[in-house]
Amino acid sequence: MASYSVVLVEPRYEGNIGSVARVMGNFGFNKLVLVNPPALGGEARARAMHAQGLLADACVFDSFAQIEKEYDTVVGFTAEYASDKNYLRNPVLPEDLAGSLKSKGNIALVFGREDYGLLNEELLACDMLVSIPASKDYPTLNLAVSVAIILYELSRLETRTKLKEMKKFRQLSGVEKNVLLDKYDNLVDLVHAHDFDRRIAKKTFKQLVGRAFISGREATNLTGVFRKASEKIKKTQKK
Repeated sequence: MASYSVVLVEPRYEGNIGSVARVMGNFGFNKLVLVNPPALGGEARARAMHAQGLLADACVFDSFAQIEKEYDTVVGFTAEYASDKNYLRNPVLPEDLAGSLKSKGNIALVFGREDYGLLNEELLACDMLVSIPASKDYPTLNLAVSVAIILYELSRLETRTKLKEMKKFRQLSGVEKNVLLDKYDNLVDLVHAHDFDRRIAKKTFKQLVGRAFISGREATNLTGVFRKASEKIKKTQKK
């Protein structure tokens, strides 16, 4: 499995570093590397909130060259697409990043300076470039926001897999769907006297279930409601 480090190259503001640490904590990343950072004080700790440990454990490099020596893959981030003729800036989109990184080694996610990003020679040293689409009138995102978007994309697939294993997030199975429709159809048969009305009601609900995202838990709840309603109607009819 790949090991990711968030690398901030010559960040100017300690508050931004603290905000990045907090974002890393939010998404479960714990390796922070700082290249020629400013002194970290109270503002950085305040912004980091419960991720202050990441600041204390951060590795500090003297130069960008150390990144190339320490990591198997270096991913740089740029706000500029530039023209097709500019070979230095040929980035992929954030959603393509996870699929493009097949390496199982140490991967550096390198974010440049707040004011002018990464230098051309630093871009050349990167194995891959990524750009976050934004308004052409204001394409440069806040440093912590950029980091958050990238870490979300990297963690998204793993998180979705874990959540889908939980009943309340897992989409209903084919068996659950058939049981749900069967209980609804039984209820419809008890409610509507005319065959035409029954067909319309059943068709409408089946189409609704087909379009909607219904979780396993929601399907179980609805099935229970339809079953109990049918039982009560049957008891009433016997009286």
